[in-house]
Amino acid sequence: MASPSFGDGGSLSAQEVLISRLLDKALRQSRAVDTEGLCIVAGEKVWQLRVDVRVLDHEGNIVDCACIAAVAALLHFRRPDVTVLGDDVTVHTVEERNPIPLSVHHIPICVTFAFFDDGAKQVVDPTLLEEQVQEADMTFVINKHGDVCTLSKAGGVAVTVDQVIHCANIAAAKAEDITALVKEALTKHAPPKTDIV
Repeated sequence: MASPSFGDGGSLSAQEVLISRLLDKALRQSRAVDTEGLCIVAGEKVWQLRVDVRVLDHEGNIVDCACIAAVAALLHFRRPDVTVLGDDVTVHTVEERNPIPLSVHHIPICVTFAFFDDGAKQVVDPTLLEEQVQEADMTFVINKHGDVCTLSKAGGVAVTVDQVIHCANIAAAKAEDITALVKEALTKHAPPKTDIV
């Protein structure tokens, strides 16, 4: 259990549902992964992707952490290569052919802000203590190019358009930095390529 606030493992809490929906918007609805690249035989066979995130320790800003973990997992994942000849589909083993990375259009990064003092002050990447006393939060799903994929603000104090624009600019800079860190980590831990003969 990452936090006592998540309950006993029965039904999902409201926070867990919110996190799940935001990750779904960040990854699937933003069309980050090329779903056509998952097709094996048009209209018949496709690869199915599923990302499960298990939180081991919750010290705040769980959405951003879960998003980074899911993005890194998708970028690190390799699927088996496939050959289609007529109606015959052959899934090749790792020994036969190198696995294929997913085709990713862009890397969506969640950047969360907590608001205090009737919305006049904001903090990026709030800690658990900051989350417990925040008056509102707002999460941007944004890529390194500054494209806003999703914006989530569920209740709390009102924020002005200027504050949203200010936070969007910060989120774009953070997304660029986080994307570079994720790519650097993946490069360091890239699976070795083998020459198949």
